[in-house]
Amino acid sequence: MSVAAVEATADVPGKQPSFAKGTTPAKALVQLAAAGATGALTVHGEPGGVIFLREGLVNGVESPAAPSVDRLLTAAGLVDERVWETIASRPARALVEGGHVTAAEIELCALQALYDAVFFVLGTSRAELRFNPDIEHWLGAEIAVTADQVCDYVARQRRMLDEVHPSEATDNAPVVPVLRPGLDRVLLSGLQWEIVLHADGQRTPQELAGLLGRSAYAVTLDVRRLAAAGLLVLPQPAPEPDPETTQTEIKAIAVVPHEPELLPKRVPGTFTFDDPPGAPARRQLPTGVSALAVLPGAIDKAPDDSLLKRIRAALLSLR
Repeated sequence: MSVAAVEATADVPGKQPSFAKGTTPAKALVQLAAAGATGALTVHGEPGGVIFLREGLVNGVESPAAPSVDRLLTAAGLVDERVWETIASRPARALVEGGHVTAAEIELCALQALYDAVFFVLGTSRAELRFNPDIEHWLGAEIAVTADQVCDYVARQRRMLDEVHPSEATDNAPVVPVLRPGLDRVLLSGLQWEIVLHADGQRTPQELAGLLGRSAYAVTLDVRRLAAAGLLVLPQPAPEPDPETTQTEIKAIAVVPHEPELLPKRVPGTFTFDDPPGAPARRQLPTGVSALAVLPGAIDKAPDDSLLKRIRAALLSLR
């Protein structure tokens, strides 16, 4: 779909812009931004997500693959989970006025969540796209970045992943640490230690990020680092099916009853997801291990507002 076609439909009430077959999420975002559109671009696929625009600028992104702002603030110990239940809409202003966070903290955390989620949303392959005008991001934070900044950021992050370890095998597979690394000493970063500690052989990097309240991209990157260092069991490719037994297997599967899969449940009014029923609880960190923090100084002391503003300005200037 051309930019002119988007312009002609983006601001028409009740009119849904359509995108040409094969249009990537990144191309659709650029077209909507060029048209100055306001609304939500929903990307259906794996992992998919939603990109929110306001007058052509991106002011929020959500994806099931990345923790949202509420999860990050709760994991940092800044906002109690019960506080979210008392806020009906546009919580950014309410959190600041209630003294839970400063304006700089909420903006910095919102930017982190935006850049983290957009990496996965724009990376969704064979996506189905839908744009709904006049829908705003639920947080209500006053942040905005251009589509070009977002696309350039995602391209750089993809290059970094390939430079660390060119294989994508670990990106969406359960994280399985090796039992005996064959090394006298192993040096891990704080995040890598958290990953190894909480890896249970079932959670993917994105699921670990949601559990820990960490950047999903950062966890994915460190999982590749661990794989490159030989500290993870690499997933094995699925064996090729035997043509002679394929039909028999299909018939057998069709008649064997199975329990329905328990999927994550979306939290009403947000684009966040709860753990499925029966999911293991988060393990406690050993004594002496630093608590989780996603904002500078969130654990040891109150962050310097001027420092957060400088970090926010640096993020906005990314190109």
